[in-house]
Amino acid sequence: MNIIVIILQILLGLWNIVGGIYMTTHYQDLISAWASGFFPSFFWIIFGVIQILFSLALILSVGKGKLRKMSPIAAIGLGIIDLLGIAFYAAYAGFPGILWGIIPALLLAFVAYWRRSKQ
Repeated sequence: MNIIVIILQILLGLWNIVGGIYMTTHYQDLISAWASGFFPSFFWIIFGVIQILFSLALILSVGKGKLRKMSPIAAIGLGIIDLLGIAFYAAYAGFPGILWGIIPALLLAFVAYWRRSKQ
């Protein structure tokens, strides 16, 4: 089961890195499409950078050692970011796309629980 959690952790980290890179490089599209200028551009950039940092922490904490203790924290942080993304998306774009955030958030909660219980 541990190998499944490791693979899931790496895939979720890569999924969120791509999302964070998109958020930091296409913040103008996000401003116009989602929030209609409600959030300033630096908000989207900071939000994307935090997502990238949590994703890197999730991937780097797969190995053994001191970094392994970061897994639950990184997974919880990414889960919160995914749920916030769902809230923004549902508020400004409607319902259909929120499963793209719910499923990774649930999987991140599982990774956080598994890693926390195995420490």
